[in-house]
Amino acid sequence: MKTLKWYIAKEFLIKMPSMKSLTDNFLEKARKNLTTMSILLSFKTNKQALKLLNVPEDYSPNEWIATTAYYSMYMASLAALARIGYKSKNHIATTLALEEFYVKKGLLEKEILELIEKARLEVSYIDMIRTAKDKREIAQYSPTKKTVDSAVEDIRKDAYKFVERIEKLISDLSEE
Repeated sequence: MKTLKWYIAKEFLIKMPSMKSLTDNFLEKARKNLTTMSILLSFKTNKQALKLLNVPEDYSPNEWIATTAYYSMYMASLAALARIGYKSKNHIATTLALEEFYVKKGLLEKEILELIEKARLEVSYIDMIRTAKDKREIAQYSPTKKTVDSAVEDIRKDAYKFVERIEKLISDLSEE
């Protein structure tokens, strides 16, 4: 397993004080991803909207709900790193940096960090299922659909919790 030092040496994580000014921009992107996630979620239940937009009845936004949920967490993570003057170019480097700079210092709970890791894995899993389904490798979709629906619901809740916690963290740091 690669360490944070490896990601720094490869310049996937860079100390860049000018990033501090972008903290709010990253938080805004996180919030916009949450909004997009909510809009997509509404398509799951609003058949009238689907019809109005000429979207097929069997359309499922699950893959994109999970993706926007994950990216809301990732943008919030980039905000937390920007706040202390770091730029990350890699998802794993971002997680390792959050652990090093926030969790180990007692500023962020490990459970919160685990939410983004779980989300990253769920997005990969959902993408794998979609790819397999597209290739007709899954004979029966209904059990898989229930699994994906459950994963999407979890990641949606986790996204709100994660972004809210990072916003609080950044707010607390601003008061220091």
